[in-house]
Amino acid sequence: MACDSFDIAGVKHGKREKTNMNKQNKKKRWPWVIVAILLVIGLWQLFTSLYKEEEKTLRSRIRETVKEKFPEQAVEFSQTIGLFYFKTGQKVTDATGQFKKSVVLVHGLDDPGKVWQVLAPELAKQGFDVWLLHYPNDQPVVESAHFFFKELLVLAQLGIHRISVVAHSMGGLVSREMLTNPEVKYAQLAKKRQVPDIAMLIMVGTPNHGSQVARFRVFGEIRDHLARMTTGETNWLGAILDGAGEAKIDLLPGSRFLTELNTRSHPKGVEMFIIAGIASPWNENDINQWVGNVSQKVSNDQKEQVEALGKYMISMTHGLGDGLVTVESTRLEGISHMTVDGTHLSIIRNITENSRRIPPAVPIIVDRLTTTVYVSSNDRALLKSRVLNRGKRLGRSTLDPRNTDQLDEASRIFDLIEPQDEQI
Repeated sequence: MACDSFDIAGVKHGKREKTNMNKQNKKKRWPWVIVAILLVIGLWQLFTSLYKEEEKTLRSRIRETVKEKFPEQAVEFSQTIGLFYFKTGQKVTDATGQFKKSVVLVHGLDDPGKVWQVLAPELAKQGFDVWLLHYPNDQPVVESAHFFFKELLVLAQLGIHRISVVAHSMGGLVSREMLTNPEVKYAQLAKKRQVPDIAMLIMVGTPNHGSQVARFRVFGEIRDHLARMTTGETNWLGAILDGAGEAKIDLLPGSRFLTELNTRSHPKGVEMFIIAGIASPWNENDINQWVGNVSQKVSNDQKEQVEALGKYMISMTHGLGDGLVTVESTRLEGISHMTVDGTHLSIIRNITENSRRIPPAVPIIVDRLTTTVYVSSNDRALLKSRVLNRGKRLGRSTLDPRNTDQLDEASRIFDLIEPQDEQI
């Protein structure tokens, strides 16, 4: 009996030792598992940095394969994208009524649509017809531009021939690509009134020269689809049907997409305006004021040092930008530009829906849009002719479409929008 008790105790002791050894082995394995994961991630980053376009092609093939294998889910997903009328939530294909001043809002990468929670209702309050574009934003930007264009074709069928566009982040690139890509043929069809003329394009936090943060888009992707799933707007394949991450490659500085886009001329007849955010605790005005105050209290030799420090501080704030996009990346040559205080999101929206805070970009956008003249392309051509022939007693127009100098003069005069200008 004592022997049996000894055996049982020994077995239990052996089991405890084995359990402890297993725990120790697991603890020893964890560091190696972490190292292996980091190694795989590092190798993948190396591969993608060396073969960006190949990675983009691979991602697109995966997305197309998923569409073919799961047609029902693809159709279900297609119901969640398109152009939607803000007041009723109807898709543009189902919308009816008289629309006068239309504004299309284009969100950016991995955004579930909440970016317009402040601006959209404010524009509607100001009498605008607001349209929200939802698109597969993780697909290549070129494909998103073609998608945007197709939705505008439907918008024109409602009798809407003049609109403005407000775009956040990557939405600005989608809009610019749609307007300037020769394969889209926007300008030609706008003249034929098959798509609406775009009077103004306002870009908010748009990475016109790319953003390194695009490499970490996976976190935004998770947030986007969690938000969509809670509202039932997507299915389990939404993360791929929404795009397989090709947009991330387009957004990287120096990408083939950005290089081609930025070599094109700006779209003619479209007034463009850029708003950039500065997340730094001090802005350029604060720094200049500080430099001015300190310069009054130091010697001439020290003034140069103070001014140099001020320039360095300004470059630091511009380098930080809104936390995701630097100020310099938002700039485009010849396009009006201004900065506001805030992060990539806080300049245009609030964190909570109940907040009464007014994001700094919102009143600027509303002011810009309310001063925009909505004139059709045909009426614009007639107006140019009449302005050009002002003071001449002519029974008909003398605006020769083949005379480029004459057309340039007409366009220059027409584009002057300051009421006090003597040439108006």
